[in-house]
Amino acid sequence: MKNIFITGASRGIGLEITKQSLFQGNHVIATCRSPAQAKELILLREQNKERLEIMELNVENEDSVRLCFNKLEEKKQSIDILFNNAGIIDWSDLFEVSISSVEKIYKVNLIGCLMVLRKAIPCLQQSISPLVINLSSRLGSIQLRGETQLGGAIAYQCSKAALNMLTKQSAIDLKPLNIRVISQSPGWVKTEMGGADAKYQVSEAVSLMLNSLNQLHGDQSGIFIGEDGKEIPW
Repeated sequence: MKNIFITGASRGIGLEITKQSLFQGNHVIATCRSPAQAKELILLREQNKERLEIMELNVENEDSVRLCFNKLEEKKQSIDILFNNAGIIDWSDLFEVSISSVEKIYKVNLIGCLMVLRKAIPCLQQSISPLVINLSSRLGSIQLRGETQLGGAIAYQCSKAALNMLTKQSAIDLKPLNIRVISQSPGWVKTEMGGADAKYQVSEAVSLMLNSLNQLHGDQSGIFIGEDGKEIPW
């Protein structure tokens, strides 16, 4: 049984990671901004009282991040896998996106991940083989953007490219602590963010993701992979 920590767990991919992780017999710490309103998480907890813990966490708020992890540190909670999943999107292109939207997206998609990762280090160090997964996107691949005319979502694309750099550098910085860090794209998924025309149902995408993570070698870190486990160019 692994201890799995998930941000943005009240809906979409985060909720499905919670469900499938529980089904696999793991202990899950599912976090979200408003636990009292997370009806599906609350129902899951009723069905998995011993293995699901719901905690409040707003990745935009440094005090919220600090309080969450202080509670975990106090009880010497280990984290085997951390999913930095919380994220938002604005589909506006280069000419239309507002600066306030860019700031908001960077605060959630990049700064929030950085704050969570740093505060999680003591809990990750309690694990024998800790792994951090930063949920990225192919839209964050600089090389792939050079091979397509796909436009729009400029703030999101830039934030995921920046997140990939966080993955690459933190994998180096945390190697002495035996903490691995990777970026993973879930693919194009039918969520509120991905829309109804997306390629994957949420359950299918998460199943592919978790299966590919299980296939990782113990020394793989600082890489960018897709839902299928294949490497994506930075």
